[in-house]
Amino acid sequence: MAARVVRVLKIKCPECGRETAIQVGEDTLVAAAASPTGLVGVADYHGDHVLVVYVDGEGRERGARAFRTLQRGEVLRVNPSFLSYTSLVAGFRASSGGWSVECFAGSPRALLRVLRGEHALDLELRSFEHAARVVEWGGALLEAVGRAGQPDLGGLLLSILLLDAYAASPPSPLAVRMFGIALKARRLTVRVDPGAAELLREYAARVPGLSPRLVDFAIGVNGWRLIDAIAGPDPLTIRERLQALLSLERRGVVGLEEVGA
Repeated sequence: MAARVVRVLKIKCPECGRETAIQVGEDTLVAAAASPTGLVGVADYHGDHVLVVYVDGEGRERGARAFRTLQRGEVLRVNPSFLSYTSLVAGFRASSGGWSVECFAGSPRALLRVLRGEHALDLELRSFEHAARVVEWGGALLEAVGRAGQPDLGGLLLSILLLDAYAASPPSPLAVRMFGIALKARRLTVRVDPGAAELLREYAARVPGLSPRLVDFAIGVNGWRLIDAIAGPDPLTIRERLQALLSLERRGVVGLEEVGA
């Protein structure tokens, strides 16, 4: 059952200027009242950053900030509108090292739990048909989180979208690396070798899984931040674009250069 909305806050993001409607439900008020600080953070995904609005036990705004990296001790609730992008994942909670990020449209009836050391991922699924594969993909995500240290919040939400897109597919031995790249996608820049790209375009149609269109896509995003290059309207588009760039990276056409925040 979805929690009753008691207030809608209109907030302007200090990072990008976007006006966002934050729904404050009864569960948010309960969480704020139970928090040692008397506040709870409600997060809204803005691509390369996340707007976090702090709400007290009365549903009043107590400040807002744009987050880049998860901080120890942070407890964040993502705006349920994020779930409109997913097909299988109906809600989630990721926690590690003192921070916790969750997104639920209501009170989940059943959660699938994945554990890797101190890292945990609880998933509410719309169908449990692919639960075994979801556990393996979720384990790969948590392993990548463990290697990342303090992960980027936008990268974590991007990884949830990728988990949703891959959930029905057999687990890949490259999954941990893929999630590791997604977790720091805001700090990676796409670099294309023009000569290698032109040469590969001539032969792309003969190589399984490649096409001149994919090479053109890579050339078109040369110099872009990875999180912008793979942005799309749904998880499947994000998956397709990331797969294309990683495929070209393995062939020496694309490089992913880490830059500052």
